[in-house]
Amino acid sequence: MRSFPALLLAAGLLVPAPPARAAADAAEAVATARDAFLAGRYEDAESAWRYLSELGVASPEPEVNLALTLRDRGQHEAATAQWLKASLLEGADGFSWNQRAWSYLATGRQREARDAFTQALDRSSTTATQAEANVGLGLSYILDAKPKAAEAPLRRAGISGPYAISISAQLTAEAAKMSRDRQAALTYLRQAVDVDPANNEALRGLAKALAEAGDNRAAWRAYKKVLSLDPHDAEARKAYDKAGRFITGDVDAAAGVRRISRPVLDAEGTLTPLPSGTRPIRVGLFGAPDGRPAVLTRAYVMTNSPFKVTSLSHGTLRDNGRALDQWEVGFRPENGLVEVRDASRNILFTSKTPFTVVPDAKRGSVLIKAAAVTDQIGVDPGDREVRGAVEVVPNPWGFRLVQVAPVEQYLIGVVSLVLPIDSPPQALRAQAVVSRTAAYWASENREETLERCDLLDDDSTQRTIGVSGEMTSAAEAVVDTEGLYLSYKGRAARVMQHGDSGGTTEDGSATGEPGLEHLVSVQDSAKPSIPWRTPVELERYAHEAPPEGLYSESAAVPTPNSTRWMRVIPARDLRLRVERRKDLGTIRRVSVAGRTATGRVRALEVIGADGTALYTGRKEIDELLGPNSLRSTLFVMQPLMDGKNLSRLVIWGAGTGSGLGFPRGGALGQGALGVPWREIVRHYFPRLELKDFNRPDAPKGAPPAGVGPYKRKLDFHKQKKNQ
Repeated sequence: MRSFPALLLAAGLLVPAPPARAAADAAEAVATARDAFLAGRYEDAESAWRYLSELGVASPEPEVNLALTLRDRGQHEAATAQWLKASLLEGADGFSWNQRAWSYLATGRQREARDAFTQALDRSSTTATQAEANVGLGLSYILDAKPKAAEAPLRRAGISGPYAISISAQLTAEAAKMSRDRQAALTYLRQAVDVDPANNEALRGLAKALAEAGDNRAAWRAYKKVLSLDPHDAEARKAYDKAGRFITGDVDAAAGVRRISRPVLDAEGTLTPLPSGTRPIRVGLFGAPDGRPAVLTRAYVMTNSPFKVTSLSHGTLRDNGRALDQWEVGFRPENGLVEVRDASRNILFTSKTPFTVVPDAKRGSVLIKAAAVTDQIGVDPGDREVRGAVEVVPNPWGFRLVQVAPVEQYLIGVVSLVLPIDSPPQALRAQAVVSRTAAYWASENREETLERCDLLDDDSTQRTIGVSGEMTSAAEAVVDTEGLYLSYKGRAARVMQHGDSGGTTEDGSATGEPGLEHLVSVQDSAKPSIPWRTPVELERYAHEAPPEGLYSESAAVPTPNSTRWMRVIPARDLRLRVERRKDLGTIRRVSVAGRTATGRVRALEVIGADGTALYTGRKEIDELLGPNSLRSTLFVMQPLMDGKNLSRLVIWGAGTGSGLGFPRGGALGQGALGVPWREIVRHYFPRLELKDFNRPDAPKGAPPAGVGPYKRKLDFHKQKKNQ
């Protein structure tokens, strides 16, 4: 709803007000504009900013905020006029000139855009602003069909700012391709993907360039990565199948699949600590995009100790398995049987019901080798050695594998893989508590399936590749925190994890997803900052380098693209993804339809020539802008138009992941600063309680043993003997 002053302005009834009243009206208008901006009501926000401009208020920059509001409303010519005013004000910096330039570029005025980007370079005081100006210069030349002129500013962009390396390399490759320099294009596309593996546009470009160069093996691998991100990419699937016809010999070797010859875990070893906890967990191996373990038709198993094979239906099937014996598990489609053969190909037994390979040693492990996955897209088919037992679950198409192990032993591989080598011990311990809580919650809230999996070994909850990824420091962290988890209302809490918060974590209640109200927004910084109040404050935050004091900046391993990133998405890519849901025709506009209080996008509206579509929530937004490659929803957008139609969408973003709960970058930074792990956990989960599974609290109101009306302790074992 519009504020009262804004309504007066719209009706032409605005009259001068006393200074005190004007200040109060200004504060109300700013609050109204912010609320309208968050809700995607840009017309109301525009009225409020125009009112502030009429009042002659200098702060908080009504012209600049009006320009951004008009841009997000799709009024690009009007936005350009406002940026023209803002950039000519005394003290206008490189940011303002950059936005003026982007506004020119949005309306196809490339020459004027280049002039403004050049002015931005002269007025820039930060490397991030300089890098953005050079990226804009390069893109303007590309849009003006002058690829040779684009190369120099794009190279400067990659040098001047770490956050612009990937996008500048991607655009340099595009310019090189326009100049028919295929080798240079390949080189720059490889650089773009190496720097930022989540750059989906560069990865798709690399796959296509490799195919055009006739390098079918490399193209096949690249398209496989594309499909791992976006299994529904029909063009990539067609190209993947085409390139695959040229692959001869060992397909897995061509794909660079991880291979392990024999178990590496010493069944009798004592060098690494072994947790004593026995609470079991069931982990679906070879996690697939459908949320279940992948279907296999063949795999080889080898244990590090003597083992037996058991079945709920038939008891012990074999009890003479020897350490390092290699057995083959294969599926026979003609009769639906799963056969188990020894190294000499002798059939040991067949089954249509689940059976389990159980090592005898406490440190027992099972190595799964050369797994034949029916569809490898989105699946890690590499060999993996896992602690505990492995259950084979037959189905009509093959079989699935499930690790059955004590949760504490499973966690060693999880904590080792999720944090880098040489992570601070306190960060590892905080991660162990969070990962244990996630495992407990998953086991208590699993969906009932034939495999009865609590969770998978992929990224859907928390990834692991087993023993080969384990670190001694992670094992120590798991042992030191054994049994400790986070609780909410007496149960294991649902704790979300992500790579980098971008500066502030998200509030669970803001997502609209039920059951996340215990996750609250906190500043991920040692230096408190004032939350953004206006669109320009959010815009600057996304465009500039991270502010001082972020915990992630103290992390031992800096990850620039995790904190700030940039994407340039062609409208054609967007249209292809939109058409999976609904054919809207040519895309005219993509706008933010709502944000959370932290600035994260809650919904996007796509307006086409033939209709509109609304994408709500992180999953749907991710599917539109970059399936499994959109780093976060904390972003701002600049549309570039071709007449009335969208040409490209330029995005600046902060952080990696959902922003909910536990940011690993922040935890690493706090650990490096010497913050104890309990304080790290308490900082990100202030509403949760730390509990010990091995020492559960006594129920409230229950008297201690030997106290109360019945003071005599009953010995039921003795009573049973007497009976």
